[in-house]
Amino acid sequence: MQILSPIPQPLLDPACALWRAHFGGAGWPRRVRAGHGMVGLDAAGRVAGVMGLRDGAGGFALGPPPLPGWLFRAAPATGDLVIDGLAVADPRQGTGRALVAAAGDLAARRGHPGLRAEVRARNRAALAFYAAMGFWAEGQGRYGLPWWGQVYLMRLLVGGRP
Repeated sequence: MQILSPIPQPLLDPACALWRAHFGGAGWPRRVRAGHGMVGLDAAGRVAGVMGLRDGAGGFALGPPPLPGWLFRAAPATGDLVIDGLAVADPRQGTGRALVAAAGDLAARRGHPGLRAEVRARNRAALAFYAAMGFWAEGQGRYGLPWWGQVYLMRLLVGGRP
């Protein structure tokens, strides 16, 4: 598994398509920010997974979502590097684990104390994945869009922090 960040220009379209298939809608986003994401490539050089990243400078998706912004409720601010969506083409192949490990290394290099993932409570598979990676639920609330329900704020310290 090869992990690349920022995402090279020739891989932006397939990375965006995979991310959009999991988190987008109505053709959104059309573009993503190369420097706010990373891709995992399979042995043939195809995009096997993509992770968006969000920090104080913004997130992965470019352009406004198709819904009015006032519907969205942001989670509390954090100094952590936020996983802005993790999508894999073929689950249980180690792609997600490799992307999280690379994001942890990146967060530590950039001086972030940890990684945060904002996961819908009903997404049991994602909650189990993050728990297996060492994340714990730091809090919960009704973040995102109203119909998402409860969202867990999952956190993992990086850089050798206890």
